[in-house]
Amino acid sequence: MKKVELHELQEQVLLAGKAGLEVQQNGKLLGYFYPGVQQDKAEVDALWERWEKVLDRVMAETGLDEEGLVEALAPKKVKKHEVSA
Repeated sequence: MKKVELHELQEQVLLAGKAGLEVQQNGKLLGYFYPGVQQDKAEVDALWERWEKVLDRVMAETGLDEEGLVEALAPKKVKKHEVSA
């Protein structure tokens, strides 16, 4: 990843193309710049359709409904309660 100073950022963004940049000021890291990638609508729609088919297949094979699948993929954390003395 190319390191650039903050005052060079605008110029370097134009030159970098699809590459990410490490942005610094006076040698200290400020953050990272990653250019957005545009996809055409048809490609995005096709990806969503494929994702939905995958989810349908997983639910059919596991017997989980949508709520069960969400719980399986991202279980809720159980909060520990403090006991007062």
